[in-house]
Amino acid sequence: MAGEVTAPDERPFVMLAMHMANELLTPGVAVGFIALSAAVLALASWQTRVRFDPARVPLMGVMGAFVFAAQMINFPVLPGTSGHLVGAVLLAILLGPHAATLVMASILIVQCLIFQDGGLLALGTNILNMGIIPCYLGYAVFVGVAGRQPRAGRLYAAVFVATMVGMVAGAAMVPLEVVLSGVAAVPLPQFLLIMIGLHLLVGLGEAIITFLVVGYLSKARPESLGLVGERLQPAGAGLSSGAVLASFLVVALLLGGVVSLFASQFPDALESRTSVEDAPGAAMVKPNENEIIVGVSELQERTAPLPDYKSTSFSGVVGTLITLSVVWLIGVSLRRRRQEPAEPARE
Repeated sequence: MAGEVTAPDERPFVMLAMHMANELLTPGVAVGFIALSAAVLALASWQTRVRFDPARVPLMGVMGAFVFAAQMINFPVLPGTSGHLVGAVLLAILLGPHAATLVMASILIVQCLIFQDGGLLALGTNILNMGIIPCYLGYAVFVGVAGRQPRAGRLYAAVFVATMVGMVAGAAMVPLEVVLSGVAAVPLPQFLLIMIGLHLLVGLGEAIITFLVVGYLSKARPESLGLVGERLQPAGAGLSSGAVLASFLVVALLLGGVVSLFASQFPDALESRTSVEDAPGAAMVKPNENEIIVGVSELQERTAPLPDYKSTSFSGVVGTLITLSVVWLIGVSLRRRRQEPAEPARE
């Protein structure tokens, strides 16, 4: 989450994390990344419609809900600093990179519009950083490391490496985008060092969570490993598809409705480095008083129904169910388009 805070000397500056705020960008840069992400999402939609097994649409919805809920659980990383699951590489391993990118985009849009988590103008950069890059890059690394017939050790090594690479690569884009916008107050190498260093630690937590989920599915329902299943050659299934989906939905509702109440209250990643004046990143970002940026931020603040996840348990459950519905509807829409018969050629 990112927003504006006021230092002890009353000079405002922006907190910075993976969810970028409007204030970290200029309008031109923001629109450019929105266009870029929209183009990739169009390609991902087409590829999903052509390649994705329609029977796996329920898995898309449930895993989208699970990742949304899991993102609400911040865990301690350093004293005064926390991190949370992003989930893009996990989704890519289970659904393939195209469908996973659509799911991540849906999660980020729900977070932005409903909960004011991430800026509206920054939506393009957030989809790129937290969805497109980790989904496609993480999936490529996973397949490359796992190989065609991986043993269990190689499978889990692939999960770990892919998660770390995808997570850090996405995080490294934030300094580049801020510098491109001209609002960085420190040299790019220093900015990159801080961002990558913090997210290497966050990535360890994410890798462990991804490792556990993939390990569970490899035992309970190997077919859920999806588009890489033929490479992994899993053993026979232990649970039905319905049981696996129900287990993830129950866990998602518990995470969003109950566990989120006990999540770490420390700031997320670089928020902790920009929220006090003497922290290493306190002067990393200049104040951005662009009228368009300010206007969009004020509009977003007025229109978000549950800003900053007001009423945590309620927000967690509502957000989980909304994400489930949105992703499921996208999957059904793509499935129907795939099943539509081609129009007969006209003479």
